[in-house]
Amino acid sequence: MDEILIGKEEIIKRRDQLNDIRFPTISCFLFLMLIFKIFFNVYFSPLLLIFLSLMLITTIIYSLISNIMIASSISAIISLHFAYMIIDLINLTIIIYLLGGVVWIGFIFYAFYAYINFIILPRKYAFSLIGYCGFLYVLIAVIQYFSLFSYKEIFSLEERVPQNINFVITTVAAVTAFLWLIGYYGDVFYKILGEKIRELQKTKALLEDERASLEIRVGAKTRELREGRERLEDKIIERTKEVEKERKELAKKLSELEKFHKVAVGRELKMRDLKKEITKLKTDS
Repeated sequence: MDEILIGKEEIIKRRDQLNDIRFPTISCFLFLMLIFKIFFNVYFSPLLLIFLSLMLITTIIYSLISNIMIASSISAIISLHFAYMIIDLINLTIIIYLLGGVVWIGFIFYAFYAYINFIILPRKYAFSLIGYCGFLYVLIAVIQYFSLFSYKEIFSLEERVPQNINFVITTVAAVTAFLWLIGYYGDVFYKILGEKIRELQKTKALLEDERASLEIRVGAKTRELREGRERLEDKIIERTKEVEKERKELAKKLSELEKFHKVAVGRELKMRDLKKEITKLKTDS
């Protein structure tokens, strides 16, 4: 797995923030479709309502599974979200196709998915989903080009004009809803970024306090070492004086001992000479 730069709790928090808005958002789109269908006589394929309802159901199921797996490893949580995005994008692709495919604005919702996945998934996974969105959009273009699946467009080419009030209102509503979603998740991203900035500021303040405390401790230790060195130097000087005094005393005693030795040796020599003279006198007599 690609390097994960955020912790498990942060991933769960971001995932829950995204999940909390999905249910009301999809419900809002269903409600708008019913409003346009009933009051503006805009045609929506029954399949479109079915797949939007299916997206609503899968959102609920994913939320339930996510809550069950809250104690799982971070890799399992990310893998679950990635798998859910793969399935959900297939559902979204069918909805985009039923909205008009490459000839209307439905494809802009791919950008929404590409945006939100960078908030949760590691970089490699998020880019994989962007490539997957590109593949699905190309698939829509191919299906439409070869007319592999027939469907009735919400607005025909003749109806897609500024003078068609239903087309204008529906387009404005869809774009406004998309921009609102981008704004909401932009706010979520802003809050996440703001929280990270506050955490960094707290960490910086703690580091500053720790550095100041460390400087105080280092200063105190430096003074303690300097005072200890000075005391040691004083002791060395004092001891040197004592050693010098002892050396002088020892030299004095040694000098006295040498003098005594000379006197003792001289006396012994005199005694020996005296004994020789006494012996000689005894012999002569």
